[in-house]
Amino acid sequence: MVRTVAIAVAVAAASLPGRRAPADEAGPPPAPFVGSDACGACHPDEFAQWRATAHARADRSLGARAGDRRCQGCHTTGTAPAGRPAFAGVGCEACHGAGGGYAADDIMRDRPLARALGLRDLSTPQARAAVCAACHRDGLRIARFDPDAAWQRIAHGASTEARR
Repeated sequence: MVRTVAIAVAVAAASLPGRRAPADEAGPPPAPFVGSDACGACHPDEFAQWRATAHARADRSLGARAGDRRCQGCHTTGTAPAGRPAFAGVGCEACHGAGGGYAADDIMRDRPLARALGLRDLSTPQARAAVCAACHRDGLRIARFDPDAAWQRIAHGASTEARR
């Protein structure tokens, strides 16, 4: 039953509107990705916070390298470099995992089920640092990346509420 629901959610979510990749990457996004606009429908505060971050505009910093799939892997959301980006910028799903399996409201309310269907557990500093390290690697930056300081700039959700 859960598998049937998850498949139905993934198919339906794939058709939701979202912030699309550049025109040269036309076509529907890969089925598991729903896009940050879909996330923002239920998480408007987090969506507004994300829109104000550099992650939301990460694809724009590529300049002449915009077509380089190696760069798209960190500056877009989707399956690059192995496939094409689903959405421009580093959207919700770049960190939280492709939402097609867990985006439905009833699934999101069941945290263990949502995690089983692809929602990444980012509840600890170590988990967040591991996700960040996939793109924020030493050797790609002039300054050393500090995941704790970076989290302070982009913090949102339950962890943010606990700090207030």
